[in-house]
Amino acid sequence: MDKISSSERIAIYIDGSNFYFSIKNTFNCKIDLEKFCKKLTGNGGIVKINYYIAPIEQFSNLKMYAEQQSFFEILRKIDKLKIIFGRLEKRKRDGNVYYVEKASDINLALDLVLDAQKDTYDKSFLISNDGDFSGAVSSAISFGKKVVYVVVGNKKSISHHLKKVATSTININKDFILDVKLEKNIGTKKLNI
Repeated sequence: MDKISSSERIAIYIDGSNFYFSIKNTFNCKIDLEKFCKKLTGNGGIVKINYYIAPIEQFSNLKMYAEQQSFFEILRKIDKLKIIFGRLEKRKRDGNVYYVEKASDINLALDLVLDAQKDTYDKSFLISNDGDFSGAVSSAISFGKKVVYVVVGNKKSISHHLKKVATSTININKDFILDVKLEKNIGTKKLNI
C-alpha cells in the first residue's frame, strides 16, 4: 500500500456499478464502504468520496428499487461522500428488455480531471476496472496529481490501460476484504455493497 502523508488531500472516485459487481463476483460478500475507504487511504486526509451510480427506476423493479434506495440512505451518512447519479436507458434486443448505464463514466472522468485542475486533491484513488478512464487519469496526472488505480477482481479484471498510466496500482485481495467485510446477517445499519 502507498504511504500517505498526513497533509495529503485525498479524493476517491468510485465507479459504483463496476465496484459492486467486482466485489460480488470476486469475493462474494458485502463490505462496509466507509471502512474500505479508510483502510485504502490509511485513514488519510480524505477530502471527498464520489460514488457514481445510475438509480433504478421504481416501476422497473420495485424490490431492487427499494434495496437501492436503502443503500443510498446509508451512503448519505458517510462523511464527505457524494452520490453522483447517471441514468439507466431502456433498450430492447430480440424482444428482451435490458438497461444500459449512461453518464456515470463521463461524470467520473470529468470530476477526476476538473478536480485535479481546481487543485481539490493531491492524490486520488480510482476504483474501477474500466480502461476507458485511462485518458482522464493521464489528464489528472498532467496537473501534477497522483492517481492510484485500485484493482478489485481477478487477473482478467485488470485494466492494463489504467495500470500503464496510473501513478501506482493497488490490488485489493482477500486479506484486505476480510477487514472490511460485513457479517452475513448484519442489518441495513451498515453499508452493504
